[in-house]
Amino acid sequence: MQGYTVMVDEALGQLGEPPTHVFVQGGVGGLAAAVAGHMADRFGATRPKLFVVEPEAANCLLRSAKAGRAIAMTPGAPTIIGMLECYRPSDVAWSILEHHADTFMDVIETRAPDVMKRLALPVAGDPASVAGESGGAGLAGALAAAAEPAKRAALGLDAQSRVLVFISEGATSPSMYRSIVGHSATNNAQ
Repeated sequence: MQGYTVMVDEALGQLGEPPTHVFVQGGVGGLAAAVAGHMADRFGATRPKLFVVEPEAANCLLRSAKAGRAIAMTPGAPTIIGMLECYRPSDVAWSILEHHADTFMDVIETRAPDVMKRLALPVAGDPASVAGESGGAGLAGALAAAAEPAKRAALGLDAQSRVLVFISEGATSPSMYRSIVGHSATNNAQ
């Protein structure tokens, strides 16, 4: 997990000001815990709000937060957000997240392809990016939160917010990526 903190340092080094909100994917919690712990160490009481995002079909971190302890869930139907299809949090990750994550949220299955398309086929002026179905879960959570005024207000997202989203991998399944986005990841901007 500590290796992920290199990515956090690189991201923070590119920002003019620290973020106010961070959205990161869940899974067993390793990446999210690394981000949460590093932000807490670096910023202390002024750390950004951390939002952990999981697929609705495999939301063991959200369920653990509701239970007040790490719990396992019964596996269900597979999710397109496959690399986050985890049914029990890592004990080490949970020990960090239970103290440093502000919100746990899940996203519906259709959010993954929407994010992949949005990044691959951006609006004019924005760079194109390759993100796999799991890597864009944090962005899916941020977009879902921003789309609902009540949720946006509850999370403190406003015009002054500086949102940092981690995308952890590219097109891990080239054929799935091509079927969703309509072209190969190699034909896309990096």
